[in-house]
Amino acid sequence: MLCNRAGGHMLRSKTAASIFAFLSLTMGTAQGADILDGTALSFKDTPGSYWIVTLGGYAGAEPEYPGAKTSAFAFRPIIDIRPEGSKEWLTLPNDAFSLTLYQTGNFRIGAAGDYLLNRDHRNDSALRGLNDINYTGELGGFAEYYPAPFLRTRLELLQGISGADGFAANLMADFVYAPDPRWLFTAGPRLQFVNTQYESTFFSISGGEVQASDLSPYHASGGLNSAGIDATARYNVSDRLSLRAFGEWDRLVGDGADSPLVKIRGSEDQFQFGLGAAYKFTYGR
Repeated sequence: MLCNRAGGHMLRSKTAASIFAFLSLTMGTAQGADILDGTALSFKDTPGSYWIVTLGGYAGAEPEYPGAKTSAFAFRPIIDIRPEGSKEWLTLPNDAFSLTLYQTGNFRIGAAGDYLLNRDHRNDSALRGLNDINYTGELGGFAEYYPAPFLRTRLELLQGISGADGFAANLMADFVYAPDPRWLFTAGPRLQFVNTQYESTFFSISGGEVQASDLSPYHASGGLNSAGIDATARYNVSDRLSLRAFGEWDRLVGDGADSPLVKIRGSEDQFQFGLGAAYKFTYGR
């Protein structure tokens, strides 16, 4: 599962993109909260204030591309920067990068961004004769609501701006269980809806690809793309150091699952997992 046919280039590109996005958005989150609260933008201008910084990462595996039978090595950074006294929201490994623009005690809303790895026929024989898909950047928004302290619901609306430039809506719900201060567990369902442009990019077989790939022509339309379940675990070794793990299973449904690429060369079952650690410290006066 941890074999990466794309090699080091995929890992370096994904890692760099993740770190850049997380740094930009998490720092923006802290500053955005300051703007909304009417406080100073810099901790240096506020005597006695400081930043709470969490740094770390997950190493694991995820599908090499949507519908793939093979997996690629994946690194996901854990980076959170927030000002002293601000609420620490629960962030799970497969959440889109989030920039909170408005929040209450149990609700927040803001901008979101994510990305998908490229699909290159040179990395997997299953893609023989199919068009390549560039790295996909996605931008949009999110909303998160806690109907109860132990239940998180989240909606992400993301529009592709490169590569697969379709639209995706991610719906999540998570049961949050903390039996004691050291342990935190979450588990809950996942649904993804996509438009025809998104579905067709990954799962259609066009006329020009039929002869080169030996696959039947196929046109995929939008709708429910996948349904699955996600689970995470966190153990706080100390106030600063935490160990973390996650796993997610998604089942392709609808037109994506019926694509010859998935039926003949890929898999309807999409698995991903990771193990990681994070360290928390304070910065400032």
